[in-house]
Amino acid sequence: MKIEEKVENAISKNIENLGFEIEYVEYVKEPTGYILRVVLDKKDGSVSLDDCENVSRNIEDIVDKNIKGEYVLEVSSPGLERNLKNIKLYKKYIGYNIYVKLYKKLEDKNLKKEITGILEKVDEDNNCIFLKVDNVDNLIQIELKNISNAHTIYDFDFKN
Repeated sequence: MKIEEKVENAISKNIENLGFEIEYVEYVKEPTGYILRVVLDKKDGSVSLDDCENVSRNIEDIVDKNIKGEYVLEVSSPGLERNLKNIKLYKKYIGYNIYVKLYKKLEDKNLKKEITGILEKVDEDNNCIFLKVDNVDNLIQIELKNISNAHTIYDFDFKN
């Protein structure tokens, strides 16, 4: 089991009890060392700095028991444009306008490596998503393994 999965399983109950949900957990090596990043969301409202601090204090001992060696625990909000790191997040953001960057262009498609479109459907069994893209008649099917980066696109012009 990967460290991210192990940690997420260990901390998820605590985070839910505090009123949050985990968007994703990632364990990455950066120039300054290893970072365990826990990105939270909140059903009712946004995640504040105080929320992140509270969650961090609540889970740090549990995380310490699941990671050997030195690391920095970083607890944060997902921000306006949500990174789509796993199938669960793609399902959560069906209907949203998203940006997708591919490792290479799709075969038989007149599209570039960077695509923007509406996330219409997620096929969990085949680990792929379907986008509605302007100027393309059919939905574009993209396997998750071909995506290097994806995130929702925040509409700054939207008036509520």
